[in-house]
Amino acid sequence: MQLFSWKRVIKRLANLQLAIGLLFAIGVVIAFGTIIEQNQNINFYQQNYPESNPLFGWLTWKLILRLELNKIYTAYWFLILIVIFGASLIACTLSVQLPALRRFKRWKFYTDTKKVKGYEHNLLLHHSNGLSYHLHSAKYHLYRQGRKNYAYSGLLGRVGPIVVHASIILLLIGSSIGAVTGYTGQEIIPRGEIFHIQNLIKLGPTSTVPQNLAWRVNDFWITYTTELKTNQFYSDLSLLDTFGNEIKRKIIFVNEPFVYQGITVYQTDWDIIGIKVIQNNDGTLQVPLKKIIKNGRKFWLGSMQTSQGQSVSILLNDLNNQIYLYDKIGVLIKVIKLGETFSPNPTEFITFTEFLTSTGLQIKTDPGLRTVYLAFFFLIISAYASFISYSQIWSVENQAKLELTGNSNRAVLFFQTEIQRIINKTRLNF
Repeated sequence: MQLFSWKRVIKRLANLQLAIGLLFAIGVVIAFGTIIEQNQNINFYQQNYPESNPLFGWLTWKLILRLELNKIYTAYWFLILIVIFGASLIACTLSVQLPALRRFKRWKFYTDTKKVKGYEHNLLLHHSNGLSYHLHSAKYHLYRQGRKNYAYSGLLGRVGPIVVHASIILLLIGSSIGAVTGYTGQEIIPRGEIFHIQNLIKLGPTSTVPQNLAWRVNDFWITYTTELKTNQFYSDLSLLDTFGNEIKRKIIFVNEPFVYQGITVYQTDWDIIGIKVIQNNDGTLQVPLKKIIKNGRKFWLGSMQTSQGQSVSILLNDLNNQIYLYDKIGVLIKVIKLGETFSPNPTEFITFTEFLTSTGLQIKTDPGLRTVYLAFFFLIISAYASFISYSQIWSVENQAKLELTGNSNRAVLFFQTEIQRIINKTRLNF
């Protein structure tokens, strides 16, 4: 009775309508995950999904938080949906596809080849031995029972759907592991500073952030094209242990991350936070700069006072050493380069010595990433395997002739041409 119950559960899980329904539901949920911004703070949802103006007439920030639509991919109900869909694929593989594969390998003999719809041909009986030889040469597996013969080729093409299911199951497992155990952090770190992972923008329910590691930003710089456009920006990073000893050091840039024991640090952004100034050789002071974005362009603006109370505004538009100086009413005073001296009056000398920069880093870990890569590898293999034609040939020795028929699940014209070529070789070699 218990075995029968399990068979009934597997049969229901293997139902095609159930699998299509689950796939449709997952697609709808993912669409919501694309529309609704994920892993934002409560204030963000209160401002963008207010109760006074709900999205679609019903979606408010309270409902988003209640249904965990702000973190769909780690929500318990979404993971349950993924588990059921995975179970459906496994049940279909075990109860339908694997038995079908075993059936394709079985010997099938017919006493009347007309029962099989496909390519038909008649040969004289004395060609039967030559035909078997040429079928074997064409990579067909041959079986004989009395006067009945059976041959097949391309069984690998029938394995394709099984591999597709296996790859999808691996993909679900890998993505679920990454969503549950992975995390993503975003840090803006000034040059020369040491930092730990603190600003987490995504954290799985079972994620653990290592506290025994720290990173140091040794340096940051930008390279430019001949047209003074940004070419690439770089960060020189060191990984430190709890005693401050350097474990690993690497210069990273876009598409060249820092990787250590499953933790990946990406170069994502940069900023200018200030500029160092020497005023009348009285020591160095730091002038803070504020980033302003206008018409898609970035500017950094700050101001300082001269010893005589004059206000000087400082404007930067990049790290290309060009510094624009304005007076209090916005009139351009001078354009100088880093290291040059500026004299706002005959008794004062100001030198801009160094830009204070910070680098934007994304720290990410995804334990299921290798499983996802493996899933895509098998998916590619299954795509190629699915193009292989599965062909079958039956023949019956009837009186003085050999009745032959066959069919193929794809490339039927090629199959007919191949069989005709084998028959012609058989006749010529006799």
